[in-house]
Amino acid sequence: MNLKTSLKGWAVLLMTLTISLGSILPARAQSDVKVSGTVYDDALQQAFPGVTVIVAGTTNGTYTNGEGHFTISAPVGATLHFSFIGYKTYEYKVEKSVSDLKITLREDAQALDELVVLGYGVNARKQDLSASVGVIDNTDALSARPVSSPEGMLQGQLAGVTVQSVGGDPTGLPNIVIRGQGSQNGDNVLWVVDGIPGAPITSVSDIESIVVLKDAASAAIYGAQSGAGGVVLVTTKKAKEGKPTLTYDGTYGIRQAANLPRPLNAEEQLRMRQLSYANAGQTVPDSWNPDKNPWIKTTRTDWMNEVFRPAFYHRHNVALNVGTEKSANRLSFAYEDNKGILLNTYSRNFSLRYNGRYDINRYVSISEDLIWKNSTGRSKSTNDGYTGPVLSAMYMPSSATVYNPLDGTFGGVTTEDPEYIAKYGSNFADAHGDAVNPVRLLTANNYFDKNSDVWTTTTLTLSNFIEGLKFSSRFTYNVFNHYGKDFSPIRDEPGKPKLSNSLDESSSRTEAWKTENTVTYDRTFGDHSLSALLSTTADHWQEISHKGIGKNFADESANLQFFSFAGETSAEDKFFGPDANLSFVSRLGYSYADRYFATVSWRRDYAGRLPKGHNFGDFPAVTAAWKISNESFMPTTENFNLLKLRASWGRIGNLGSISTNYKSATLDSTYWDEQAVYGVEENKLYNNIVYYSRPVNPELTWETSEQMDFGVDLTLFKERLSMSLDYFNKRTFNLIQESTMNWPNTIGLDPMLVNIGEVNNQGVELTAAWSDRLSKDFSYSISGNVSYLSNKVTDIGVKNQDGTPGVWLNSNSYFRGIPYTMQTGEGQPLGSYYLIRTDGIFKSEAEVKAHAKDGQLIQPNAVPGDLKFVDANEDGEITDADRQYMGNAMPDWTYATTFAINYRKLGFSLMLQGVQGAQALHVAKYMTLNDQEGSFNRDSRILDAWSEQNTDSSIPRLTKADNNGNFKTPSDWYLEDASYLRLKNVTLSYDMSDLIRNWSHLDDRKSTMQVYLSGENLLTFTKYTGMDPETGGWDAMTYPVSRIFSLGVKLTY
Repeated sequence: MNLKTSLKGWAVLLMTLTISLGSILPARAQSDVKVSGTVYDDALQQAFPGVTVIVAGTTNGTYTNGEGHFTISAPVGATLHFSFIGYKTYEYKVEKSVSDLKITLREDAQALDELVVLGYGVNARKQDLSASVGVIDNTDALSARPVSSPEGMLQGQLAGVTVQSVGGDPTGLPNIVIRGQGSQNGDNVLWVVDGIPGAPITSVSDIESIVVLKDAASAAIYGAQSGAGGVVLVTTKKAKEGKPTLTYDGTYGIRQAANLPRPLNAEEQLRMRQLSYANAGQTVPDSWNPDKNPWIKTTRTDWMNEVFRPAFYHRHNVALNVGTEKSANRLSFAYEDNKGILLNTYSRNFSLRYNGRYDINRYVSISEDLIWKNSTGRSKSTNDGYTGPVLSAMYMPSSATVYNPLDGTFGGVTTEDPEYIAKYGSNFADAHGDAVNPVRLLTANNYFDKNSDVWTTTTLTLSNFIEGLKFSSRFTYNVFNHYGKDFSPIRDEPGKPKLSNSLDESSSRTEAWKTENTVTYDRTFGDHSLSALLSTTADHWQEISHKGIGKNFADESANLQFFSFAGETSAEDKFFGPDANLSFVSRLGYSYADRYFATVSWRRDYAGRLPKGHNFGDFPAVTAAWKISNESFMPTTENFNLLKLRASWGRIGNLGSISTNYKSATLDSTYWDEQAVYGVEENKLYNNIVYYSRPVNPELTWETSEQMDFGVDLTLFKERLSMSLDYFNKRTFNLIQESTMNWPNTIGLDPMLVNIGEVNNQGVELTAAWSDRLSKDFSYSISGNVSYLSNKVTDIGVKNQDGTPGVWLNSNSYFRGIPYTMQTGEGQPLGSYYLIRTDGIFKSEAEVKAHAKDGQLIQPNAVPGDLKFVDANEDGEITDADRQYMGNAMPDWTYATTFAINYRKLGFSLMLQGVQGAQALHVAKYMTLNDQEGSFNRDSRILDAWSEQNTDSSIPRLTKADNNGNFKTPSDWYLEDASYLRLKNVTLSYDMSDLIRNWSHLDDRKSTMQVYLSGENLLTFTKYTGMDPETGGWDAMTYPVSRIFSLGVKLTY
């Protein structure tokens, strides 16, 4: 920022402060009159103590005493505000001196009247909604929890919105699915922040409200941009008129690993290994003879304790608001340091957000939003079956050390002491397989990712020329810069050596702009209300990136980790885009007599990435609602507040399912080693061959979803009880797949993309809430939601040679020696597990012999203690043909409930959250409970394997020779029930405002202070045997969800 820009900013701020003071000083020059009276509680029909009475626009105020009485001096013409938490603010205009004024405050049962943001500047009362929309307006309470993302805030809050943590990686974000998955490529959920698709959220403390457009009818206004997964609208806190305020939100916490596995200690590993060889009928090698290799019998390191740690977490947000009748400015700063429980993993964010509004006159207004977010992070994939740090902590023998005591370098699987080697003839490095020191994996690499994200949005608004008519024009510009570095040093300690080093550096710059021009019209004519919207949007995006690779550094010192010191270098440049899209949007809403509601919308999108002829799509929607409670034939009572029926249909697309520049032939590069077979030059390596990698399908279009929704809303007992019930049916079609069947693999081209297949999601959602105030000091509430989802592929789109439906293979669903485990078949859910069923463990030789077909053993190599596999096709042998559908990772049921009480200044809340019917493939058991592959350390549970003395165990027998294929067979032994019930959060809060107001200055400003104690992920009830059931359905020792304890404070000055 240059000096000229800085001076302009300070000038605007100084002008605003001057105008603010100018609006206050004249009022004080007027003569004051005395106003006295009593405030009553309408619900309790008694005097109301503790009510705040303040002269609007000033700091002049007081409180009602124990009998509800008050006295205050105010100028004639001023407005008095009477307020209390949980009650509607009452306004009284001072006209003369009054001594016996009576004021009645009513409970703020505002749920039905609050406005809900629906996109493109359209708002509607919650009770008037005709589409399925989820609203979260208690964001201040949610942000007091130790959550660092809006996705985390959403978990358990809304029916039909499934948020899965997928581990506790501080650099990762929870996965969000709205009403089921419809695409193999993922249903991209569109996040719209203050009307800007894709804009960042600087801090959860800056969020005012979150609205989730769950059905296609409400999301259709965003067309193909909605990602077919739904739309989440986030409204941030804006600049407001009023006295200057300064707020601070801070959270300090500590994270802990909750359920870590225990590797065998040295004595246990020695016993396990000797038993494993004995059960296989093999001779124990010298490396596992403690007389010949005594190093193995002493425990030196608890590797889980070395890689996991208590991790500190803190988040801060400071915001300044200055506002007058003409202008308002809000500036907020946020900082977050989120350390992971896995050693040397972290995420740090620093951001700035500015929002300003200036009313030039009653017709013209200008607003400006500026966001700058700087982030850096470091993590390590934990699902790698070879060098994942958690599995490596399991693999490493407990007899090894973190550091070599001889020179301080990283230790390997055994000693490097030359005296030991001389005495025993070897250090027996091959005894422990190719395990890697997990502390090295997490700390040795010089690795990080840095990002800088800048957004600026300018909005011009014209209104009041014609009643109900408003025009807004908005332009957004975004620049995103990324820089990443990864220096991997030589690894030469015993175990899994890597005798070369390398440096990878990458950088990219993304530029994008968006423009939107919108006209809205809202009028009421008697019993008729009309709203209309017309809008055009356009956006443009492009990215340029560079990557450099250096190898063979002679010196690995940090100050020499540059390409100029590399023995070998290579580089590549890439350009993505430009990608451009154009849209036309319209919407018409009508209501009659506050009883009948209807909305029709239509959007047409043009996508620059698609071939002509199929580069556009129409996304219509229609909704209707009948507010039966307002009919004349319904009873009129304060205990019957709302009964409404809703119905909707809409269509949305998934533009993100198609890569940018698809319509252009895609280039790729490769190398070719002649080896004198073809060509003219021996041993010549060509690494600059550029070719067309994928043919273009001129008929390709985006994935599309259509959804029907039927719902009923009910509110009773003075709005204390509210309920909503929804049924939805979502059909996703034109799925994008590779045309792999019958595609020749000799033409050098990747398979063409085609639109085939259809997925159906249908389900039921129920939300209920009850809140009540038993006295002026005590109130409570309980709320909950539950949803059921059924997902299945209704049309696979491909057929086998015999005409039967084909399958979509997931060839990447393998782990070490386990072949693929997942595929999708017609009539089954997406990403289903296709496994060989097991029927327990053979407990005797007689059971092995009884498992036969036509006199032939089905498992001829089995012995007691081996898994019994089911011969599903009854052909007398266990093959791939015996695979069966065994479920999938998506839960059938998701549910949550929250209970809260408030007593005077003290608040308490408790949240339970869970899923039922989810499954996870616990593939890590292939290495942790199996001693056939490698000579690694194992999970301590392996000592509970089946034996003649332990015939009730579910773990196959311990052996170095797995002739039955207990572990290499893709069976349901790996599949576990991942259902769980979690004590998600407990929060205790206390309002300390009265305490700090003992200082007269803070009392004059009506300053507030709240403190919070919170615990997250406190208890988990589950049958799952891994570290945590929230794995996303695949667990190779996924980064575990952590338990968090935090202290928070909110201050307003």
